[in-house]
Amino acid sequence: MRNDLLAPGRAPLLADLAASRLLVAFDYDGVLAPLVTDPDGRSMRARTATLLREVARRYPVAVVSGRAFRDLRRLVPGAGLGLVGNHGFELGHAVAVPVAVRSRVARWEGEIARRLDGIPGWHVESKRSTLSIHYGMGRRWRLVEPAILAAGEGLRGARLIRGKKVLNVLPRSFPTKGDAVLRLLRRRRLDVALFLGDDLTDEDVFRIGAPRVVGVRVGPGRTAAPWRLRSQEQVDEVLERLVALRKVRGRP
Repeated sequence: MRNDLLAPGRAPLLADLAASRLLVAFDYDGVLAPLVTDPDGRSMRARTATLLREVARRYPVAVVSGRAFRDLRRLVPGAGLGLVGNHGFELGHAVAVPVAVRSRVARWEGEIARRLDGIPGWHVESKRSTLSIHYGMGRRWRLVEPAILAAGEGLRGARLIRGKKVLNVLPRSFPTKGDAVLRLLRRRRLDVALFLGDDLTDEDVFRIGAPRVVGVRVGPGRTAAPWRLRSQEQVDEVLERLVALRKVRGRP
């Protein structure tokens, strides 16, 4: 794999990034934690959580997820970590959702339920400001997928983002993950973001490209990211290298 971030000879890339004013940012599911079909998600491995804390002692760190902020805070505990929920809508804190948005999303949820009535193997995760339609619960998910996509297509005012066995439904006016990463860079006066993601929602970040974003796709699939990791388990190795490249402030 020619664009393997961890291949021999890539050390200067990470070293140059570590020497800059760097934001280290991640998607959560499938990147910091294994991807599972349970909508509640899965906790990070103990080793990953320990390394992430060490990285956060050395660099500004953000976790940018489609999950609601309150759920992300449950899954990513610890100080010094910037959390961004709902694909960029909740930047660093939970956000009160405008009444008009809540009403629209509630209507979408009702429309989806009517359109998918009688079709098994799906579940709607409502985050008040956005929806995620999960359909990976059964073995026949490929047969369910066309109906899920068709149900989403008819939702007025919605922006649809396909993921891994999930369809995300957002108001068209909402920011993307890419918007959130750029805002974090400006807010913290940083030069560049190293962003690790595994899903189609992360492509909004990858497409920003150099010099503001160095994108790393975790796992297979077409991507705008210039770099790749073969599997989620390799994320720990990236964390280890980042820890080794920068000392904790105030320590020799």
